[in-house]
Amino acid sequence: MNRSNMLLVAVLTALIAVPVCAQDILRDEDNRVSISLITPVQIVDAHESVRGVRLNLLYGRNMDVVGFDAGVFNVTTRDFSGFGLGLINYTGGESYGVHAAPLNWARNDYYGGQIGLANYTRTALLGMQVGLFNCVDVLSGFQLGLINRADGASGVQLGVVNLTKDLEGFQVGLINVVSSREHFRFVPLLNASW
Repeated sequence: MNRSNMLLVAVLTALIAVPVCAQDILRDEDNRVSISLITPVQIVDAHESVRGVRLNLLYGRNMDVVGFDAGVFNVTTRDFSGFGLGLINYTGGESYGVHAAPLNWARNDYYGGQIGLANYTRTALLGMQVGLFNCVDVLSGFQLGLINRADGASGVQLGVVNLTKDLEGFQVGLINVVSSREHFRFVPLLNASW
């Protein structure tokens, strides 16, 4: 076995062993560090919160996360506050801070920014979404993407296609639609709350 293969085996063994063996060593009263291979193989139980650093090697789930969150599939079932970096970031409660991933999904209000290929906030966003596809119920801020959609937009939508039901602000793009208007529902290039 060559050195690179031996190193790979050692790293994979350590990644599997750390969450299982180090639970009692790294655990403290405040759950400042959590490492997860795949829930439930993680240092901090899924029904507890992490305040500090959470590293999700494949899939990690906790109630609340405050601090730095990194991994492949990062799940926070209640509130998130901090910086999240991964392939998929999901928050079941409110979010404060920044999520950066190909897919960012927030089920409740988001205060901050989502940066990725697809960004979805189910309720209200106070901040920004930057990606290819951005979707929110109520926007108070800025959307930059290929396709931007909001039920209500107060701020700026900048993209190729911008869709909203109600607009207080501007749309800049090839296709700009404000569906609640009786006249001028579709205005190319620049649309505003005239």
